[in-house]
Amino acid sequence: MFIRRLRRFLSQPYWLVMGALVVVGGALGIALARVQTDTAPALFGHAWPGDVDDTRGALGALLGLQITVLTIVLSLNTPVIQTAASQYSPRLVPIYLKSAPLRRAIPFFVLSSSYILTAIRELGVIEDAGIRPRPVLSGAIILVLVALCALVVFLARTFRFLRVERVLGLVQDLIVTATERRIQARLRRLPLDPAAVLRLPADATSLLAASSGYLADVDLQDLTRLARDWGVRVRICITVGEYIDQEEVVGWVVADGGGAVEAHVLHGLSATLRIQSAREPDCDPALGLRILVDVANRALSSSANDPYTARQALHQIRSVMRRLAGLPLGDWNVVDPDGRARVSLVAMRLRDYLFLAVDGPLHYAGGDPEVLEEVLQIALTVGLLARDAQDRAAAHALLARVLADVHHSPEKDRFHRLLAQAERVRASFQGERRTRVEQGRADWLPD
Repeated sequence: MFIRRLRRFLSQPYWLVMGALVVVGGALGIALARVQTDTAPALFGHAWPGDVDDTRGALGALLGLQITVLTIVLSLNTPVIQTAASQYSPRLVPIYLKSAPLRRAIPFFVLSSSYILTAIRELGVIEDAGIRPRPVLSGAIILVLVALCALVVFLARTFRFLRVERVLGLVQDLIVTATERRIQARLRRLPLDPAAVLRLPADATSLLAASSGYLADVDLQDLTRLARDWGVRVRICITVGEYIDQEEVVGWVVADGGGAVEAHVLHGLSATLRIQSAREPDCDPALGLRILVDVANRALSSSANDPYTARQALHQIRSVMRRLAGLPLGDWNVVDPDGRARVSLVAMRLRDYLFLAVDGPLHYAGGDPEVLEEVLQIALTVGLLARDAQDRAAAHALLARVLADVHHSPEKDRFHRLLAQAERVRASFQGERRTRVEQGRADWLPD
């Protein structure tokens, strides 16, 4: 467990950069604090002369200045977070905190603060009351100016997050890209067979959760290795993102030779399940879709009444659905060389994501033509890209659901454009006449 946490910490370059800057700043502060001569050319003026006490006082004033400025700027950044949480979705807050431009300015302040603090400490042990050139103060001024300039630049970029297009694009980029990378890394070098079935006998041993929280990830490679080493077969019966209680059944284990499974085996298998207090978008595409759906639902509420923002959210949902269609969806079954399933992990299918994506907007749309048109585009995308017959059937059912809403509307004249678009979607599903755009989308079908 400790090794896994250490590995996750080391996989985050932001904190590694921060730690490295603390070391670099401290080394520079100690080195320059010991320099008491000025042999540099006077292009920018000679180093400021002063005694040790004056130099330490000036360094302390610079440190206080940058802390004050940083505090004020961070307080100005709070309304942006509040807007994202109240206007769009509270689940946007952790994503915003990971991608906020101000995060890029923090390392400059870490460097200058480490430099100043170590310099103040080093000057405190120097026994020299005379007035000498102090290059350490000139270095501090330069570092503080660089940090303040970086803060201004990244603060200006922060206000772009007030635009809904930027917020929605951030959700798609961070969640979908991270999901693709993590899922591909999780399944790399694993022999998968979607058709394999792991049948567990009635006397299979329950696999219990080690703690309460959300299932954030499953180390499938480690789980497969342990299952082969111990001669057991494992089925995880909850999907990533579900909430589980401690000691709740999360799966089943059966030994190859039959009989009871030892306690240390169950403990080792359950340790491959990462359970944490909050859901993370890295391996949970459903969370990303839910955030986009939250934005659409809030825009369609009676208090907001902003159907175009809802349509923009559906644009991003359509892009997410296109990405998801190219991933290995459904149950992940790792098989042995003999073709028998060794580890099986239940996972969502494309039709599950489709239902999650459109059910809320269709419920709150109230027959709005703009929203229904975009839902039709989502149905067309899923219907053309789906590799499973049931997923395609779900797209066809979505088309029928939209048309049923139109036929029950007392104002059918508003939907003439929608009905024409629905006819083109139906023709695309049936392989009949297609527009140029639809023909291009048909070329996306995998072999």
